[in-house]
Amino acid sequence: MTSTPTSAGHAAASVATIRDGLSEPAAANIIPLPFSRERYLIVQTRTDCEALRQNVNVVVECIAALKDFLERVDDVSVREEFRPQLDRLNELLLVRLDQLSAADRLLREMLPYT
Repeated sequence: MTSTPTSAGHAAASVATIRDGLSEPAAANIIPLPFSRERYLIVQTRTDCEALRQNVNVVVECIAALKDFLERVDDVSVREEFRPQLDRLNELLLVRLDQLSAADRLLREMLPYT
């Protein structure tokens, strides 16, 4: 029973069943490792942290592009209105990046104990 997915919805369902190890064909081909649930959750959380970090970096790049665009706006009042808001948002995002790095570091330190 190893059919190839024919639609996007079916492909997502196949990935989900392989990921959680419930499908028989996947179980027949994959040797289960003796990882605890805690270890699995830590690895998943680290993966999620990395995805968030990448997304925050994209937003930081977008803010930089907006700042460049803002500098070309002729209306000084518009520049003065939006520049501090963009600076503050950029500052907050950099704090979030530091928090994500700290969380990832803690999770990495916990991993050997699971």
